[in-house]
Amino acid sequence: MKDYEIIEGKIKYLFSAPHPHLHRRPSLAKIYKEHERYTDDIVRALCKETGCFGIYIKDQVDYDPNFNRRDNPYKKEIERLITENKIEKFVDIHGLSEERLVDVVIFYKTRFSNSIKLAGEISEKLNRGGLRGLNIQILRLPEDGRETLTEFVVSNLRIPSVQVEIAKYLRDDKELRKEIVRNLTEIVS
Repeated sequence: MKDYEIIEGKIKYLFSAPHPHLHRRPSLAKIYKEHERYTDDIVRALCKETGCFGIYIKDQVDYDPNFNRRDNPYKKEIERLITENKIEKFVDIHGLSEERLVDVVIFYKTRFSNSIKLAGEISEKLNRGGLRGLNIQILRLPEDGRETLTEFVVSNLRIPSVQVEIAKYLRDDKELRKEIVRNLTEIVS
């Protein structure tokens, strides 16, 4: 049985939520990492509103869909979806660590100008309406060898890819989540 759910679409974007439930990060301690609540709801709503493709983890897993390199069914499914459906852009939705004192962080892989453009477009579209005034940072992904989904997609599949991390207070509030979805749908049109 698959631990992820796929949303079929027609528009050539793929939205992902790899951490809506507990997951294990590769480490000697093999401890579970906290889930990033409501990221799957955001992906489902985005796909419903736009007709884009989506994928999200549907239950607790014993691996980290964002980092594990070997035997990662989530990463393999993303590769299949992108290849078979000729996906043009990949947006990976995450929860922002409460250690950061910002509202949204958008990560891109260094040296990929189309990913940098996508990050800028997402920042511009998010910071509107009821979300105007968000503190948004656009940062390079750390070069730490972990190969996130964003790095995997842009490096191996050569399409613009970003990781969007959203603060807990924005994800927890139903009305603010609706605003996030409303604003992000504009990147697709």
